[in-house]
Amino acid sequence: MSEPDLSAQDAISIGSRLAGARVAAAQPARSGGNNRVFRLEMAEGPPLALKHYPSDGRDRLGQEYDALSFLSRHGILSTPQPIAKDADAFCALYQWFDGEAAVLHPQDGDADQLADFLIELQKLRDAEGAQTLRNASASIFSPEEAIAQYEQRLDGLRRASGDHPDLRAFIDGSLVPSTAAAVRRLRQRYVELGLNPAADLLPAHRALSPSDFGLHNALRGEDGRLRFIDFEYFGWDDPVKLLSDTAIHPGSDLPATSANRLIERLTQAFAARDDAFAIRRDVLYPVFGAIWCLIVLNAYLPESRSRRALAAQGGDLTVRLAGQLDKARRLHQTICQRDPDLTPR
Repeated sequence: MSEPDLSAQDAISIGSRLAGARVAAAQPARSGGNNRVFRLEMAEGPPLALKHYPSDGRDRLGQEYDALSFLSRHGILSTPQPIAKDADAFCALYQWFDGEAAVLHPQDGDADQLADFLIELQKLRDAEGAQTLRNASASIFSPEEAIAQYEQRLDGLRRASGDHPDLRAFIDGSLVPSTAAAVRRLRQRYVELGLNPAADLLPAHRALSPSDFGLHNALRGEDGRLRFIDFEYFGWDDPVKLLSDTAIHPGSDLPATSANRLIERLTQAFAARDDAFAIRRDVLYPVFGAIWCLIVLNAYLPESRSRRALAAQGGDLTVRLAGQLDKARRLHQTICQRDPDLTPR
């Protein structure tokens, strides 16, 4: 059960207390499925951001506030500086970034800006406080963990697909055959190399990851530079997952040329410290792609937040679900185009 929604008057009161200064007005901004953000106009000084988190069993506030505190301490300027928090009120106060949602008008250099930020993050792997950071949300440290997550999500959707023949046809006719081929190839490759697909990735080869990262969580300033928000999932993860999630994320919908540029940049950076990185990338990328197809289809699950969000938007839910299925089909096609051996015959 989430907390009651925060009113503008609540935001003014909490913001004034956390800032130690008077808030003149509060305007809702960047409302999302997981949280709500208010732009606080201060009586004196620049505006601030008050973020209200749901109490859904995950410490979203703690994870994000700790992450942004760590980044701020180590000189990262493209993420909001944290100012104060109130865990009891499920609220935190941050620096406000002006800017347009980057995903609205993508630019040719965006892939390089995304890669630059992720590569800069890795320079902090050994910085003070890095080792006490949490693992990223839904982190995966072995191929078998990735396969298990795929199978768990698949089981849930199969149970929900009885009343949706088009969904069942896509799952059984396209997604399952291609992913089964990817899993067979992954396990065979590990056998050939004498590696254990159930063994955890060494800490030295793990990456600092925003986990949910891309143009959908970026603002473009007047200078054209991207600034990044939403670090509720930040922590340690497999860099192959970081690369895959960023390149594939349907919220960013990167064109193939941009996704390939991002993959190229990140592969070069991570392979420099992990000889097996490129091998793991090739065999794991389609598995992470399949997981993303299933995430897109979460709206078919009766209990899912994404289903409630679609219903709240109004209109015919059946039509909206069909739109998610179409999105999953296109994403699956993109994965198979990158790896033609996986295309179902």
